[in-house]
Amino acid sequence: MGDATVVETAQIDDLIQQVASLQQQLAETRERLAEKETLLDKAQYHIHVLQQLLFGKRSERLTTEEAKGQGKLFNEAELEASKPAPDERPTEQATVDSTKPKRKKAAGSGRRRPRAELERVEIIHDVDEAAKCCPWCTADRPVIGEERSEEYEIIPAKLVVKVHVRKKYGPCTCDDFIGNDEPAVITATGPVKLLRGSQYSNNTAAFILVNKFVDGIPFYRQEAGFQRMGLELSRGTMARQVLRISTELDALWQTMKADLRASPVLGMDETTTQVLHEDGRSATSPSWMWVARGFTVGPSTQGPPHPIIWFEYADSRSGDVAQSILGNFSGYLQTDGYQAYNKIGRRPEIIHVGCWAHIRREFHRVMQTQGTHSIATEMLHLIGQLYKIEKTLRTQVDEGKLTPETFIEARKEATKPVFESILNWLNTQESKYVPSGPLGSAIQYALGQYRRAIRYVDHWLLTPDNNPVENAIRPFVIGRKNWLFHDTPQGATASARLYSLIETAKANGHEPFRYLKYLFATYPTYSDKTKAAAHLLPYNLVPSSY
Repeated sequence: MGDATVVETAQIDDLIQQVASLQQQLAETRERLAEKETLLDKAQYHIHVLQQLLFGKRSERLTTEEAKGQGKLFNEAELEASKPAPDERPTEQATVDSTKPKRKKAAGSGRRRPRAELERVEIIHDVDEAAKCCPWCTADRPVIGEERSEEYEIIPAKLVVKVHVRKKYGPCTCDDFIGNDEPAVITATGPVKLLRGSQYSNNTAAFILVNKFVDGIPFYRQEAGFQRMGLELSRGTMARQVLRISTELDALWQTMKADLRASPVLGMDETTTQVLHEDGRSATSPSWMWVARGFTVGPSTQGPPHPIIWFEYADSRSGDVAQSILGNFSGYLQTDGYQAYNKIGRRPEIIHVGCWAHIRREFHRVMQTQGTHSIATEMLHLIGQLYKIEKTLRTQVDEGKLTPETFIEARKEATKPVFESILNWLNTQESKYVPSGPLGSAIQYALGQYRRAIRYVDHWLLTPDNNPVENAIRPFVIGRKNWLFHDTPQGATASARLYSLIETAKANGHEPFRYLKYLFATYPTYSDKTKAAAHLLPYNLVPSSY
């Protein structure tokens, strides 16, 4: 019995060791499986992101089923663009079924009439003279009214050659004229031109700039269009005009940059561009267009602040470029989570503010990959509450019910419990997900940005996200799809300056072509160019004043 007991004990020990070994192998297999699942989730996540970028819609708006309307607080531009176009039914009287109840039209629906300031030409349509007479007594039928309808008629652009005739007058033959040293010949003053000696008018220069920097029409397409009009205007000539205009308006750029740095709030972002001929760099090397958006109160301290949008070209994405743009700026700086901004945010005179849109984007991508059942939708709903609060309180400011000071207080009070819920959710979920996985990565990013992201409540000009800057940079991105690249750094710098001027003009309510025509005609009349800049920059100029 003793020997049998020893054998059994040895067998039991072997079995225990085998079970322990198998358990260890099982644990290792589960760990490897978890790693594989994480890698698979990451791969599926990245594949989905790439597919979304290539083929999907760019809007991050949640559907009604996903958020019961919460998503309507995001991406207002895309939401408005998705609405049906105005009714295109004829404006004349139409036959209707009187038995059906009439539905009240929503505000803003239906066909819009042409604007009142547009030129109107009346074209009278009359019946034949014979039809005006009564066929029985031959008396004229009485006129009882008329029906009116309006249509747009587009008159294509045409080329006009303006011949400026400057009258010249010679000397008088009298003794007094000769004795008083009068000029022998006087000539009438010619047209005031921004580019002296140019063969093209101020309005033509403005037209070229609007085509390029507003409508995104590259110079080679403009060249073909001008040829059809009978004008041989090469793309090289247009490019040189842009460079000359950039140089002529140098005082504007200097004043504009100084005003930008004086803003209490700045937002910054950057996007890629390409320059073909740059010393020491290949044509395929990426370059960058930086954008900053601030505010100024304009010529007086009264009234709402006016936006300033500044573009600057650089061959680098380093934080040193952002430092050079900011200069002596002191105030709130709102950016995304790009690391180059972190060093700037540590400057004592700068308060670094984060962006909820970028935090939200990470969770939205997870939700798109995993479906609406994903726990990521919980965070999307919480962030949506911040936007709902923002929209409600901003409306009260617009209606005059809140001042900037009371708006700040109301926003802080309303967002405090939401911020606490967001932080609690992040802390609770952090330990449940692998940091390298899609949801774990989104949580880590949110935790890293949280302290900066909540600072937007401290100033009334700040919003929950940096989207206003991204919207400001969008015209450049759209234009880049057409003209693809810059030829030289000088051209890229000139483009940045003109984008700055035009986008700031648009942001302050100016029609770009009308504003540039006024600027080019007025700026040369100032002897003091700094004074000209102070008067003519778009945020100092009321659109109705010219």
